[in-house]
Amino acid sequence: MTIQSGKNAITFKSQGLNLAAHLYTPEGFDENGSYPAVVISSAFNQVKEQTGAVYGAHLATLGYVAISFDHIGYGDSEGELRNNENAFVKIESIRNAISFMGTLPFVDRNNLFGLGVCASGGYIALVATTDKRLKAVASISGMLGNKASYFGAMDRETVTGLIAMQNAGRQKAYETGVVDYVDALGMSAEEEKLKTGETPSEGYDYYMTERAGAQTYPNYSHLSPSFMLEAPMLADAASYAPYIYTPFIGIVGEKAMDPASGALCTGPLTKDFVAQASEPKEFVEIAGASHVDLYDKDEFVTLAIEAMDGFFKKHGGNHAQAA
Repeated sequence: MTIQSGKNAITFKSQGLNLAAHLYTPEGFDENGSYPAVVISSAFNQVKEQTGAVYGAHLATLGYVAISFDHIGYGDSEGELRNNENAFVKIESIRNAISFMGTLPFVDRNNLFGLGVCASGGYIALVATTDKRLKAVASISGMLGNKASYFGAMDRETVTGLIAMQNAGRQKAYETGVVDYVDALGMSAEEEKLKTGETPSEGYDYYMTERAGAQTYPNYSHLSPSFMLEAPMLADAASYAPYIYTPFIGIVGEKAMDPASGALCTGPLTKDFVAQASEPKEFVEIAGASHVDLYDKDEFVTLAIEAMDGFFKKHGGNHAQAA
């Protein structure tokens, strides 16, 4: 495998399947050098060309080698069941991405870091709790409290009804061999808003337009198996926050802290996680940014990258650069 400066299309193995990835390297990259590296796991249902590509390219300009990959069943990766947000399958693939990066002779294992976006913010924190190959981890717009988001936010009748719907989808798939794919992000309802002149959500603006939707990335789909919530509901990073014992930085948009902003209000999940987390830790609010702004808007991504880079440099090894 020959690696050059810039974006390299590669594959690695996870759970016996080939996962498609892009490896981003700095300008003037030298295979005989030694570089800090970042494993990126992107947001719910995303493919490698979306947020992971944005952060991978930015990190490469700062001297990192960064990998953004399609999880099992996503994008160009193998896997018969498509677009299934199974937290524990994704966690296993993150671990295998770490293993893969450890095989690359130009990756400095003393400066190997993790970055999780949205749902993967929780996954990367859970991985780091029992995988000390990552020297520090960061979350961007992290969904770090799934227990609070589901069981804490719904009464018993509501949450058990939601679970029953997921279970019925699984039973049907088992009995018939046919998986129903559903609009897990509620984009159909957002389209109805457009018809009445209302402004759709920031999620719609990202996932259902040329900004980052299937029009631009044909391998992306907003549809998921009808039982996909069963696993994420159990993947609660907040429960392990006091025991992460790995340096953690949580980065959120200012607007994601305020329900009145109209943006996705996920910031408090990160703030609560950081409050409970073991030291060392940092919490960073990006002024003027929303949850989704941090996915791809350069003025906000640059600030997030600066905060992350400073934290990684503080908590890595010698931060060796290319020879």
